[in-house]
Amino acid sequence: MNHPRYTVQESISRLHFEFISEGPRGRIRKVVDYSLIEELNLWNLGFGDYNPQSRTVDDQIVSDNGDVRKVLATVIFTLNEFLIAKPDAIVFFTGSNTLRTRLYGRIIRQQYPNFSSQFLVEGVNEDGTTEEFDSQRHYSAFLISSKIL
Repeated sequence: MNHPRYTVQESISRLHFEFISEGPRGRIRKVVDYSLIEELNLWNLGFGDYNPQSRTVDDQIVSDNGDVRKVLATVIFTLNEFLIAKPDAIVFFTGSNTLRTRLYGRIIRQQYPNFSSQFLVEGVNEDGTTEEFDSQRHYSAFLISSKIL
């Protein structure tokens, strides 16, 4: 993705990343976590705003900080860093609602030429089957893995 991104703080394991979104609504702490779904042998990409009161990550909130491209470029950067650390991993992600999942699909469609040589992208259909990403289709989730091992 050829967009500016935020500076990221990452854990040594490259499973946890944080950055600060800056915009009209102020400075918002963002968190990206990768967690293993053992029964599926997939890694879940979790993303959202850090809530200091509950000490949790809120993936339902709409920050509306005017920097969605920069935020998503940063999340994609973390995905690349994670897959460098775990080149055999398959990452699962979906939006917290249908609109977000469609937004992610739209961004994948737009940016696919920029990262298709590096990442294998699959779409997850409503029935749970997977297929190579097709820009003409809508998916309920996505799987991304590294082509470079």
